[in-house]
Amino acid sequence: MNKRLSGVSTRGIIALAVGLIATLALAPALASGAGELGPANTVFIKADKGGLRFEAPKTIVAGEELEVLNTTNPKQVGPHTFSLVTKGSIPKTPKARQVCFTPKHICMAIAKWHGVSGNGPVKVNPVEAGAEGWDTLGSLTKKGDSWFTGTKPNASIVQKVTAAAGTTIYFMCAIHPWMHGSIEVVAPTPLPLAAS
Repeated sequence: MNKRLSGVSTRGIIALAVGLIATLALAPALASGAGELGPANTVFIKADKGGLRFEAPKTIVAGEELEVLNTTNPKQVGPHTFSLVTKGSIPKTPKARQVCFTPKHICMAIAKWHGVSGNGPVKVNPVEAGAEGWDTLGSLTKKGDSWFTGTKPNASIVQKVTAAAGTTIYFMCAIHPWMHGSIEVVAPTPLPLAAS
């Protein structure tokens, strides 16, 4: 057998095998949508020159997973909550934010969802108010879904968005009530029909 031809053939087979293995390894992730999780489906909790804030996608497909990732240093800024609340519950003025952690205000209500009494510890985390995943907006009279980051750096949570397509999820931090945002929940794009 020609050595040169044999070497080309062997290299070609190895390259093909490596490509096939890589494709097979990625197939489950691509099929499940897990490859899409990342910046497009992540709410980042950030602290930089822009101050403390949420950085979130504008939309998410109903049924997809949403990650909430705390990139701040808890020793410098403290912990956070990612709490789903009704739009009207978000404190909009400096005065409303100042009194947010007093009775009959949303920050105090969120603390109670987590089982906090006085200055006591968080006893329920995460808070699942409705169906499993992100779907229930809370208020002063109704518990909502919520997650407390705790004090470990780079804490995160991943849950499916189970809110219905066509709705908007509003969220805020009970500890830093000027931090808030929203994500529009959209319907999945229908797959094209196969030609018959």
